[in-house]
Amino acid sequence: MQQFGTSSARLAPVYTVRRVEPWTLFCPIYYTMHSTPVAFFQHQTIFLTGGTGSLGGCLLFKLAMRVDTQGIYVLVRGSEARAKVRWASTMPAQIGPMLATGKIQLVVGDTKERDCGIAPAVLAEMAGCVTLVIHCAANISLKAPLKQSVFDNCIPTLALAQLAGTFPNLSKFVHVSTAYANTFLPDGVVEEKIYPVGDPERHLSDIVDTGSITQKDVPEFTWPYGFAKHLTECLLSRNPRLPLLIVRPTTIASAISEPYPHYSPPGACPMSTYIRIYMAAPDSGVFRVTSSTADNVVDEIPVDLVANLLLLHVAHGTTGIVHAGAQSYVPRTLGQLHATILAHIPRPERLPQPPFQYVTDARIEEGRYATFWRALGRDWNFSTKASEFLTNIEGPLSIRGLLDGHDAAAFMDERARLVAREIADRPKHKSKL
Repeated sequence: MQQFGTSSARLAPVYTVRRVEPWTLFCPIYYTMHSTPVAFFQHQTIFLTGGTGSLGGCLLFKLAMRVDTQGIYVLVRGSEARAKVRWASTMPAQIGPMLATGKIQLVVGDTKERDCGIAPAVLAEMAGCVTLVIHCAANISLKAPLKQSVFDNCIPTLALAQLAGTFPNLSKFVHVSTAYANTFLPDGVVEEKIYPVGDPERHLSDIVDTGSITQKDVPEFTWPYGFAKHLTECLLSRNPRLPLLIVRPTTIASAISEPYPHYSPPGACPMSTYIRIYMAAPDSGVFRVTSSTADNVVDEIPVDLVANLLLLHVAHGTTGIVHAGAQSYVPRTLGQLHATILAHIPRPERLPQPPFQYVTDARIEEGRYATFWRALGRDWNFSTKASEFLTNIEGPLSIRGLLDGHDAAAFMDERARLVAREIADRPKHKSKL
């Protein structure tokens, strides 16, 4: 393995989306070098950002423990010790064996700094061997104003892509975006493609200069975070020489099994946060929905399933955009989610009556939780056609192997029970919304 150390280019001007079709899986030429995902990763040296977060930590576990690689550089902010403390909290039984593999090299830096703040000698070493960049680092706050979200999510990603473009052996740049980058779209099918909105360069310039958008060609996004991610996708896609894969997870749930069942760093699972807040302080549950039966899908997917999908797409040469959502897992409705909450809420006597109301009349004021988590009442159908061919692939990253024997309803019940137990143990907990 590469002996690791410890620690700006310009984006080329429009990237043509290409994706590996299912038939290439049986093409002898395609498999001349790497016949399986495991074989592919044996030749890869990875640079991972966001490794202390939910998806990043899960990816790090799989890259260290489930496949063999040449090595993994992990960008960490502050210090190596700070990252290890974080992992000791989120993956206490796993981080020791992961580090003991000798594959992981911690690199102190920050995506907001020039060249990610990486020491020049370390950066030179990385440039000579990194073949795959996986960018998971993000500020996923739905409350952050537009300018902050752009400075946290868009500009650092563009700078990292510029840097990665100078790595001579780069085979793939993976950007983890979000399916909610397109919340300006009406309910219905959302395809795995970019939906252009105006002039992204001008939009970025306006936000940097003024903190807002001056043009009238920008539709309403549900959150500034979504627009920042949309802008990032549009600008990344303008680089024809960047081997780009954009992965759009929907709402990320806790893990089915890896690194361990229900793995989810604090604050990383929006739906569990919603359950926790509502159970702690029940309030008027008025939700504006497209159907009064609340049969719209609350799109959620376990973090380890997202990780497997991402790594399989990388191994099979996919470029362009892929969704990772409930259509690759088990779609569940808003009504089912709320039924689960009611079945496990620790102090049912505190519930308002009725606890949840579903209205289609836009004149009726929504409850505070619906206002905060606005996607709950929407009915987008995020297509996952690009991942259908992955379901039959065997091995340590197998989708089928992860889902065989998995009971999604029981899994959700257990999540709610865990939250209810936490709430019951902390009777004075109050909502921060």
